[in-house]
Amino acid sequence: MLEDIYWLGLKLIPELNNRLNRALECFGLPENIWKASIEELKRELGLSVDVAERVVLQRNALCLDRELDKVKRAGVELLTVFDLSYPRLLKEIHSPPPVLFVKGDLIKSYEMAVAIVGSRKASSFGRTLASELAQELSRCGITVVSGVARGIDSAAHRGALKEEGGTVGVLGCGLDIVYPPENKKLYLEITEKGSLISEQPLGMRAFPQHFPARNRIISGLSLGVIVVEAPQRSGALITADFALEQGREVMAVPGNVKSSLSKGTHALLRQGACLVESVDDVIDALNLNLKSTKREASGKEELLSAQEKAILTVLDWQPRHIDAIASEVGLSASQVASLLSVLEIKGFVKQDFGKRYLRI
Repeated sequence: MLEDIYWLGLKLIPELNNRLNRALECFGLPENIWKASIEELKRELGLSVDVAERVVLQRNALCLDRELDKVKRAGVELLTVFDLSYPRLLKEIHSPPPVLFVKGDLIKSYEMAVAIVGSRKASSFGRTLASELAQELSRCGITVVSGVARGIDSAAHRGALKEEGGTVGVLGCGLDIVYPPENKKLYLEITEKGSLISEQPLGMRAFPQHFPARNRIISGLSLGVIVVEAPQRSGALITADFALEQGREVMAVPGNVKSSLSKGTHALLRQGACLVESVDDVIDALNLNLKSTKREASGKEELLSAQEKAILTVLDWQPRHIDAIASEVGLSASQVASLLSVLEIKGFVKQDFGKRYLRI
């Protein structure tokens, strides 16, 4: 579309990109903004002479056909707030992003989405719980939204990818930049089975100032936000604040009272956030007409041997050393090691580090 060229051009000029919503109010159409004179830019947007002249210089230096070709060759689509496929929930927020860069499944419905966010320095407990919650939500057909960051975000995406609900990753950089770099494989999996979204143009690095804006998109796409592990000063709490402003449900998972990673989530719970212990709590909080499939696990446990069941009874979310498990169930360490290997294959336990195991 011809309009895509002008939308892209506006995103590539920082002085216009930072004032895009206001510019649209003043000029109506992206083409009008793009073709505005220095005098019009000064008058309508309040730009100084120097800034207006810099805008025109940048505009004249850009070859928009070439820039649009770069976007297409990267497998990226432009989605504007005027497009019918623009997510309805996101469109409802105050000053929705006028342009999104999207890679992946553009047809996927975002009508039933839940965000899972939390600390980058998450514990094994937090990562495991985020992954399990995301998998259960995805199994119910709910899209899981997060920020593709280390820790809780990555765990949530990976859990969601195991089922049919899909996942949406919202970036604070251009879609051609993998941040953090170790998430390259996860990026590819999300584009194959879900969507990556950013309001930043290609080539834009992950600057700190981009992440609050990214967080408002995460909450804006979602019916509610679940916070799993967050210290008192956390980007996840910023996402929760945006959710409140946008009229979304805020939920939090309680944690270890001695852990600094529980300070933020417990503060949210004291302020009235919905407590989440399982996917059923999420479904109830959002008044969704769905049934969780959590009960399948209890049925599978009936097929376990007495010794396997005994081991499960002494395991929880906190990792325990194999020697402590053996002592409690009255078996040798070698017997317990063998049983734990079987339980890990069956999907009931997970090895944390060393000889420490936790239940999943």
